[in-house]
Formats: sequence, C-alpha cells, structure tokens
Amino acid sequence: MVREHAVPAGTTLLHQDEPVRRLVTVKVGLLALRRRVPEGPARTIAVIGPGRTVGLRALVGQDAAALDAHALTPVRVCLRPVVPGALEVPVPAVLSELTRLAETLADWAAIGRLPTATQRVEAVLRRLAVAVQSPCVQLPQRQVLAELAACAPETVSRALGALARAGRVRRGPRRNAWVLAETTHGSTPQRPLA
Repeated sequence: MVREHAVPAGTTLLHQDEPVRRLVTVKVGLLALRRRVPEGPARTIAVIGPGRTVGLRALVGQDAAALDAHALTPVRVCLRPVVPGALEVPVPAVLSELTRLAETLADWAAIGRLPTATQRVEAVLRRLAVAVQSPCVQLPQRQVLAELAACAPETVSRALGALARAGRVRRGPRRNAWVLAETTHGSTPQRPLA
C-alpha cells in the first residue's frame, strides 16, 4: 500500500545503519542525503528531488540504510512498506533507480574537485536547480551549502556575492532565493569563474 504524506522540513525519513522498512519517493520538495562517519559529524553529500526514491537497498536484501534522508524543504513523499529481500517490483526498475542514485551521488561528489570555492558554489546551485527543475533556487541552510561545496559557510556568502557581481546569479523574488543565469540546456557556464 502506497501512502502519500506531507513532511515538514527537518524531518529525517531514513536513518543510516537502521533497518529500512519503507521506500521513500519524493513527489514535491528536496531531500538531503547525509552520511555519518565514525570520526566526525554527518555531512550532506547530495540533494535529490521529485521522482527519486531512497530505501531501495532493502529490496535486494540489504536491511540497513546507507545514509540519512533528511527533508531539506517541506516535502510530499510517497511511502511504501517493504520487507527486506522481497522483490515486489521488477528487477530492471530497481537496478535503474539504483543506477540513477549512484550517478546523482557521483555528480555531487564531482563538485568537490572543482578548483575554486566560487566554482563549487555555482555548481551546487546548478545541481539544486536541476533537482527542483527551475532556475530559481531557494537556498538551504548555509551549513548545508558549505558541506555540498566543500568550503566554509562564510566562503559561501563571498562566493554568492562574486557570482552576483559576475552576472551568474541574481536575487530571486523570495528571501534566500537566487535565480541562475541561463546556460545552454542543462550545462554549466561556458567560461569558469575564478
């Protein structure tokens, strides 16, 4: 039985290392994927939006969640109870969604390899725009942005200022909203900003 739920921002829907008892599919809003390591606090490693599902490891017999799934914004999600190892959906669909999630994580990880903080912050904004399917991005908390861009929260503020001065972003209609300058369909800007 699939049920739709409204979930407030700040709610954790999956807990790392705890048993997965439901699939979580995002219908509206954004989930931050957070990873905890023994030697430090949890860090945001990716953001997913509508149409993405987490908890699929349970379908292939891996009982514990690999990461936390945290509501970054108010979200509407579809929840489906699942028994670990009980394949209730076609295997190709599960493999396809696991591949999409792996590609998403790889895309977010690639941001950390960009040479400057300004480039990393811009890349984070562009990935968020892809997730919400809009050039207008409502910024999450500065700490989350900093974790995604591999820099300090203060650096995020400076980078946003540099991007605005260069015409790459502008303030949006709502508080903490930024609109990205147009680029070719889904691509990053033609000339990297130092």
